[in-house]
Amino acid sequence: MNDPVFGFGAIPADLGDKIVADEVGIEFGVHGRFRLRSAIQPVFRHSDGRLTPVAADAQVVPYLNGKPAALADFDAEVSGEDRALVARMAVVLPLANVHNIGVDGVSLILRHDAAAGDAALEDLRFMVRRLAEEGFEASRLICGVDGTSAAFAAEARALGLRVALRGRAGADPDQDAAANLGADVVRLGRASFDRFCADAATGRLLRAVVSEFRARGASVLVDGIDSENHLEVALAAGVDLLAGDLLEPPVLVGSVIDEGPRDASRFRRGDCVVIPLFG
Repeated sequence: MNDPVFGFGAIPADLGDKIVADEVGIEFGVHGRFRLRSAIQPVFRHSDGRLTPVAADAQVVPYLNGKPAALADFDAEVSGEDRALVARMAVVLPLANVHNIGVDGVSLILRHDAAAGDAALEDLRFMVRRLAEEGFEASRLICGVDGTSAAFAAEARALGLRVALRGRAGADPDQDAAANLGADVVRLGRASFDRFCADAATGRLLRAVVSEFRARGASVLVDGIDSENHLEVALAAGVDLLAGDLLEPPVLVGSVIDEGPRDASRFRRGDCVVIPLFG
């Protein structure tokens, strides 16, 4: 059991010595020489020229000697037998920090890793029950899965979570997979989005892709809004949800985040070459 005064409280028993709270109640993971810190990146919805944070994309960042470490360096020190444990920590850690997000009323987007195995579902059940006791509704959780995790997605949905489909290894999300999962959100990753931004001809396809997923009842989330040109392409295509370093980079939980809407014009400095998508 974690510290009920400074931290979240009870977490899955076999993770009790792997996820602990610091002196101000922020949970972090311990694995060998590394400390795993929970970070979030705001996700924005666009409406009438304004961008409003509606979700927080949960990320886990390895730290070594008090400084961020390269993910490759951390992965190199995770043995095969520990990969499931680390994958479980990556889901439980953001859930244990929901009250440290710093933005009221937003959803939390999680990343399910199939490497976590069957224990991941039990972890999720445990944490959803605990969060319910704290007044945090499961409907505010969005579980990101790939197209091979239909069974896990169904169980997550039965717990009250929403489901987000992400493409595998840079591949574009699949229409059939979205339908099979009943995805609430379809996530277009950085590599996929970059391909749509490559030239005008390819860029024109993005609006059709967005429309097709919307017709299936799914919102489209685009990662990697890192330049003014990226923002213009996404807005012109009618993308529902946007995230990227141009809008706001990831921050450690406990950081202060502006909860109010931003004018989209704030990110338009006029120094990009806009791809003319639709005439």
